[in-house]
Amino acid sequence: MELKLGSIPLRVRASFFLMALLLGFSEQDPVRLVTWVAVVLVSVMVHELGHALMGKAFGLTPQIELHGMGGLTVFNGGRFQLSTGKSIAISLAGPFAGFLFAALILAVELGMRHSERPLVGHTVALLLFVNVYWGAFNLLPMLPLDGGNVLRTGLTALSDKHGEKIARVVSVMVALAIGVVAVRGRQWWMLYLGALFGFQNVQALRQADQLRVDQTLVTAIENGYAALDRKAPAEAIAALKPALESSTTQELRQIGLRIYLAALLREGRFAEVMDVVEREHRVIGAEDLSRLAETMSELGHAESAARIEVLAKAPSPLSQFRS
Repeated sequence: MELKLGSIPLRVRASFFLMALLLGFSEQDPVRLVTWVAVVLVSVMVHELGHALMGKAFGLTPQIELHGMGGLTVFNGGRFQLSTGKSIAISLAGPFAGFLFAALILAVELGMRHSERPLVGHTVALLLFVNVYWGAFNLLPMLPLDGGNVLRTGLTALSDKHGEKIARVVSVMVALAIGVVAVRGRQWWMLYLGALFGFQNVQALRQADQLRVDQTLVTAIENGYAALDRKAPAEAIAALKPALESSTTQELRQIGLRIYLAALLREGRFAEVMDVVEREHRVIGAEDLSRLAETMSELGHAESAARIEVLAKAPSPLSQFRS
C-alpha cells in the first residue's frame, strides 16, 4: 500500500499488519484487536514522521516505509553529509514525536469523560502505552534503535576509526541485558528483539573485522603489484606474505596469491612455490595452476610441474556435491 503524507511518500507493507496482529494476538475481542492494529499504525507513522520532518528541515528528501520490524525513514540527499548535531536531531525526532503525540492525547483525555465509552478509554491507554513505552525503548543505546544511532553518531565524531566498533559492542551488552530482563519478566517479544538486535550487532562486528583484514590485503596487493612492476620481487614477497597469513575472502586471496607466486618465481624460490601450491591449491584454482605448471616445466622443474597438474585436476569439495 502506497500513500503520501503531504509530500512524503509512505509505503506500508503487508508484513507490518502481520507484525501488529502478532503483537496483539492475546486480545480476544476482534474490535479491540482492530483498535490495537490501528494504534500501532498511527503511532509508528507519527514516529517516522518525526524523523522525516526533521530531515526535511535540514534539506533532505524523506521516504517512509512500514514493514514487519516497524518503520524506516530513508533520505535522498546524503544524511552522512550532515553535521553530528543534525544527525542526532534526526534520530531523536522519532521518539520525541511520539512523546509529544502522547502528551496531546493525554491533554485531550483529561478534558473528556468517557466512563460510558470504555473503548475510547482503552484506545487512549493503548496510544499512551505505545508512544511512551516504545519511544523509551527506542532510546536505548542499542543499534539499530534510535538511541543506538545517537550513540554511534557521537562516538564516530569522537573517533572515526573506533566509534562504530564501540557502539556495536555497547549494543551487544545492552541486548544481553534486555534478554535477562525479558526472561525474568516473561516478556517474550522483548526477548526476541534483544536476541535479534544482539545477533545483528555481533554479525556487524565480524564483518567489520573482516573488512579490516581484507583492506590490509588490498594494500599489500597494490604494493606487491607495484614492486613487481619495478622489478623488485623481494619487496612484493615482503609486502604480501604477512597479509596472506590472515583469513581473507577467497576472491581477494586468489589475487594476492597470484602476485605472490609470480614474485617467488622471479626470485627462484621454487620450494616455497610448491609449499604455497600444496597449501592453497583449492584457492588458486585449476586455471592458474595449469599456467603455473607450464611455467615450472619451462624452467626445468618437470617433477614439480607434474605435481601441480595433479592438483589442478583434483576435484573441489563443491564438485563432489554437484555430481
